[in-house]
Amino acid sequence: MTLSPEQNATLLELAAALIPAGEREPAADAVLADGIWLGRAFAAEPSLVSAVARACDQARGLDPHNALRRLTEEHPADAQALTTLLSGAYYMVPQVREAIGYPGQVPRPASLTEAVDDLDEELIGPMLASGPRYRPTPDAGAAAPV
Repeated sequence: MTLSPEQNATLLELAAALIPAGEREPAADAVLADGIWLGRAFAAEPSLVSAVARACDQARGLDPHNALRRLTEEHPADAQALTTLLSGAYYMVPQVREAIGYPGQVPRPASLTEAVDDLDEELIGPMLASGPRYRPTPDAGAAAPV
């Protein structure tokens, strides 16, 4: 299931009301209008599609601010799906992440010193002192259970 053109238009109106432009940050409707990031957000969480479609149908033709208020009061699960989708899609946009100074998740290898410093001997000492724990594997020649 995908959103209809009318639902997409309503979704962008709600996005503009939910996340307006900031001092440095773009408005949600401006960066989500091409549909790429909304598509990726829906792909990441396909279970949101039907609730977002219902929210758009319930909000169609209403003032977006009033529609958001009404959705929150009368259809909280649909409002939750809508805000989850819009905020998730918004913060995936590279232009937004750059504006807020967030590069996204990047690998940061820990140094050996950091890894050793993270170990708390009081916590892991008893576990290390108890010796190895394992389950023996069947002999290589034995038939594996089916």
